[in-house]
Amino acid sequence: MTVLIPSHTRGKENDEPIDIENVDGPAHSESEHVEEGRPVRKRKATVPFDEDTEMDTDELLEKEVKTKKKPVAKPKAAKAAKDPSATVKAPKKTTKKSTRSAFSDDEDGGESQYPANSILSKFKRVPKGKIPFVKPEDPLDFDPNYVYSLARQYPDSYWKHHAESKSGMLNKINEDHPLELVESNIRDQAAITGMVLSPDGTMLATFCNLGSVRIWSLEDYSLLKTLRDAKEDHIDEFYVGTFVPDQTLVLAGGKLKDRNNWSEADEDNNILPCPLKLFDILTGEVVCQLKGHTEELLCVKRVQFKGENYFLSGSQDGYLNKWHMESDWRSLKVMEQMEDGITCMAFTVSFVPNTGNKYFLAAADENLRLYDFEHATLLQTFENMYSSYCDCGKFIQPVDFPMPPPIPEEEPIVDTDDVSESAIKKGKMKVDEAEPSPRPQQYAYFISRGVELLDSEERMIAKDYNSCTLHKLVYPTTKGGKWYLTEVKKFQDEEYFSNAWLIKISSNGRYLMAPTCTGEVFIYNLKTGQVTGVLKDHDDVEVRDVIFHPTRPLLLTSGDDGQVRVYTYSKPEDLSKALRDSEETQRRDSEAAALVSVATDLSAVSVKDEEEPIVDVVDEDLTE
Repeated sequence: MTVLIPSHTRGKENDEPIDIENVDGPAHSESEHVEEGRPVRKRKATVPFDEDTEMDTDELLEKEVKTKKKPVAKPKAAKAAKDPSATVKAPKKTTKKSTRSAFSDDEDGGESQYPANSILSKFKRVPKGKIPFVKPEDPLDFDPNYVYSLARQYPDSYWKHHAESKSGMLNKINEDHPLELVESNIRDQAAITGMVLSPDGTMLATFCNLGSVRIWSLEDYSLLKTLRDAKEDHIDEFYVGTFVPDQTLVLAGGKLKDRNNWSEADEDNNILPCPLKLFDILTGEVVCQLKGHTEELLCVKRVQFKGENYFLSGSQDGYLNKWHMESDWRSLKVMEQMEDGITCMAFTVSFVPNTGNKYFLAAADENLRLYDFEHATLLQTFENMYSSYCDCGKFIQPVDFPMPPPIPEEEPIVDTDDVSESAIKKGKMKVDEAEPSPRPQQYAYFISRGVELLDSEERMIAKDYNSCTLHKLVYPTTKGGKWYLTEVKKFQDEEYFSNAWLIKISSNGRYLMAPTCTGEVFIYNLKTGQVTGVLKDHDDVEVRDVIFHPTRPLLLTSGDDGQVRVYTYSKPEDLSKALRDSEETQRRDSEAAALVSVATDLSAVSVKDEEEPIVDVVDEDLTE
C-alpha cells in the first residue's frame, strides 16, 4: 500500500508517497485526511467527512452503528463533499469558551489561536507582549542619597588634624626639621604590641604580652595605672585596645592561653576562646567580657553608627564581630558576626570617610575587603595586595594630593539644557525625567603594608623588597554601582625589611611611618616616595606600632623590646611654633566643648519648658 509520511518525519522537499511492500492490512487511498499540513489522529468518527476521505474500517462500522441507534443531523460541512477538489476544513468548536489557562497568551483570558487539544496549543504559544523585568532593590546596593545623608547627619570626627591643620601635630620631618628623643620611661616587662591615645590626647594606654594594660600620662610620662584581670585563672596576653569616649573605660584584647595544657604544634600553652575585656580605669575591675572569638584578637575599634555605640573587632579566627553596646559602654546589647566564609585572618579595620561609618575596609589575609557595617556583610574583595599577608590598612588625608570634593547634596541637580528645558515647558517631559548632572566623584586615600612569601630554599623574600602602598578608593556614582581601588604609589627601599605580620603603619598626611623587623622606622614622603629619615632607637627587634599625636608635636613608637620611644622637634623654633599651634588648638577645643555643654543644658531646659510652658526665655536664647 502507499501511505503519506507525516511532514515532521520527512524532508521538506520530498512529498511523494512511498511504496511499502508486504504489509498486511486494509487498503488505503492515495491521499490521507490532512489538516493544516499534518495528519489527523485516528479516533472515533466525530468529525464530518466526505466519501473521498479515508478512515479505518472499524471506525466506519462503529459510526454506522451509532447512526442507526440515533439519527444525527447532517453537518453543515457535508456541503463541501459535492466538490471533490474542495479542501476539508475542521469544523468550528461548539464548546463553551474556557477561562484563561496557564498556556493562554491572551491578557483578557480568551482562547488561543490553536485548538485546545493540539500540541501547539500547549507548547508553542508565544506571548503577545513581555512584562519588562524589574530588578528588585537590594539593600546592599550603594545608595548615594542615603549614604551622603548619613554623612551629613553624622560627620566624621577623625579628619580634624593633619600636617596642615595647624593643630600642633608634627608637620615636616627631614634634614631641615629633624627629630630627637624625649626623655621618658614608658616601658613594660615584655613586648608592647599595641598602644592607643585617649580621646583628649592626655593619656597613652600600652598593651603588653604579659597580660597588662598600663595607662600613662603624656604631661610628664608617668605611670597612672596598671590594669590586670585578677580573677583570670589562665594566661592573658594583650595586643590591642581602645578607650571609650569619657575615658573611664579601656577595652583590651589579645590571647588567652590554658595554664594547664601545652601545645606541641604551637610550642606554647593551648589557646582558649579569647574574650575582649572592658576595664574600669579607676577601680581596675573588669566590668564586662565580650565573648565571641576563638583565637587571638588582632584589632578592635570604637565606633558610633546612627548615634549608637559599637565595638568592631577582628581576629585570627577569621571573623569580624560587631558588638552593639549600651549608651554607657559598660554592657553588651547584642553581638553580630560578619560571616563572609572566606577570611582566615582579619588584621585591621578602617572606616570609609564621608559615609556616616556605614562602610569599612579591612586588611584580611592578603587582600583588602570592603564591608557594609550596617548590614554586617562583605561587599567586595580587592585581591592579592601582597603575596602573603596584608596586615595593616588605614584611611588618611594626604595634604599634597588633590582633595575629594565636598559631600554632594541629597538630590542631584537637574541638567536643564535647551532640549530638556523646552521639553519640560511643553509638557513632553517631567522634571524628574530630565538628565541629572553627574555627582562629583567621591574618593578617599588609603595606605597599606604587607608581608611577602619567602623562597623555600634560600629563605629570602621572593619579591625584591617589602613595600607599603598608597591606594585610592573610588566610590560608586550611581545606585548599585561598584567600588574601585587603584594604586597611587608604592614605597620601597632596599634597606626596608619588615617581613613580619602584626606591624602597623601611620601617617600625618605628609609622611608615611613604616616600622621594620630590625628596630627601625622608615619615614617616606608620600608625594615623592623618597625616604626622608630613619629612626633607630629600639633594639634589633620588631617595631610594632607608631602613632602621630594629633595636637602635640609628638611621635610615639612601641616594639618587642618592651619600650615606647617618644620623639619631638629638635630645633627650638620648630618646637615653639608647634607648641603655639597646640595651645591654640586646645583653647579652641575647650571653647567648643563648653559650647556643646551649654547647648546640652539648654536642650534639657527646652524639653522641660515644653512640658511646663511658663517661661519662654530659653527659645530666645537658643535663637541668639
